[in-house]
Amino acid sequence: MGRVTNGANGAISGKVGSVVFCKWKSIDYVRGLPRINRNRKATEGQAKQRSKFSYMQDILGYIVPLVRLGFMNYAPNRTGHNSAMSHNIKHAVTETDAGLAVLPENFMISGGILPAPREVSMRQEGNKIVFNWTYDANNIDRSRGRDRTLLLVTDFKESPSFTNSGGFRDQGEDRLTLSQNKYSTGTILHGYLAFFATDGSNNSSDSVYVGSIEIK
Repeated sequence: MGRVTNGANGAISGKVGSVVFCKWKSIDYVRGLPRINRNRKATEGQAKQRSKFSYMQDILGYIVPLVRLGFMNYAPNRTGHNSAMSHNIKHAVTETDAGLAVLPENFMISGGILPAPREVSMRQEGNKIVFNWTYDANNIDRSRGRDRTLLLVTDFKESPSFTNSGGFRDQGEDRLTLSQNKYSTGTILHGYLAFFATDGSNNSSDSVYVGSIEIK
């Protein structure tokens, strides 16, 4: 959008239609917009980046409500989903002989300034995955007891199980119910845990990779 500077009779700057008004060494001039060849073949680097984008889009598409909260305040002027895409494409996607794959240890569902979960673990009890963590009311966790959990278990193939409104930090434990017959015996699931503030600040913690578990 073009803008008029120095009043109604001033010079125009910016884009107007198919031209751009510019200034160089106190000289006002107009140039046309560059033509884009839509049939131009993408470079190898561009093609790889597009493949990574599509791949991560499919994975995060299942958990949009989760990452919207987890990455809500991660970067200014960017949605939580966009921040999650940016981080995980850059850090959690790798190329293998079989194609693209996720690096589970680098994948994140949340990023923020709250204290992250510590001494985490998970186990299976029937159709539930039980998450545990350390809570210390006299130290780092002081005043953060009412933060809620963000939980995810996934094999990065099928629809994952998650919650964005779980239990509280000061409970030291939360449970995620798996849908009946959702995962077959022997499926390897990867677990993630983070905290989200309930004080209206929309702050979150970095998520932590809890580890993997084989479904019994």
